[in-house]
Amino acid sequence: MRYPRPGLWVALLLLSLASWAPTAANGQVTVPVGPVAATAGRSLLVPGWGQWHLGQRRGWGYAFLEAGLWAAHFELRASGRGYRNQYRDVAWSDARIASGDRVEGAWAYYEAMTEWTRSGAFDSDPTHAGVQPEEDASTFNGAKWALARGIFFPPGSTPTESDPAYQQALAYYEKHAYGPEYLWDWTGKEAGLQQYRHLINLSDQRFRQASATLGAVLANHVLSAIDAYVSARGGPGTGLRVAPEALIGGVRWTISARLGGQP
Repeated sequence: MRYPRPGLWVALLLLSLASWAPTAANGQVTVPVGPVAATAGRSLLVPGWGQWHLGQRRGWGYAFLEAGLWAAHFELRASGRGYRNQYRDVAWSDARIASGDRVEGAWAYYEAMTEWTRSGAFDSDPTHAGVQPEEDASTFNGAKWALARGIFFPPGSTPTESDPAYQQALAYYEKHAYGPEYLWDWTGKEAGLQQYRHLINLSDQRFRQASATLGAVLANHVLSAIDAYVSARGGPGTGLRVAPEALIGGVRWTISARLGGQP
């Protein structure tokens, strides 16, 4: 999941407050703050603040939208975490074959479980010293060993275990294959696998929606700042009018300015 970077907020704040740059006069540093820039800066920091400063009631609209977006963000993230816990539970109860304590993997691990029916063994022959890689290329670990051989084995050769090429391939396998605590097998458990995939999709969808709300939060800050700037520059009756226009597959926001009370 990607979220708006703090640097973007800082850049927008600096652009909005450009006229606040400090200047030196008589050996003393002063910070001239233009009323227009100050009003816009207030709304950039807290949506609606600049409008309240100008005595405009629509500042409450920006504030309520801000509160609603943050509430939606946290609710969506909580929902995403709930579905994540559920799909991890299904994976543990239906597919994972570890006998020890439950260990959770990273996102890539659970994603691999949606694509591969079996992990295969990590050590195909525990009676021998060292790790004997999985040979079945139809399993996740077996595919990793096949890839390692393709990368490090000379074409048409099968190095011995003492050969440096074999040791390089083995190191690659041990790094990328899943160990005993992460092995899984969905064989004969197709219903569980379908439920698992469905829960993964729901969790991913909620986290994407939560990320989208952060973009909407940023847009609300910027729009409120622009509105406050236009209003402060134009005087009474000046501001922005924003209306959603529904489209197939999404929403388009139409923004227009009114000057001196004119639409």
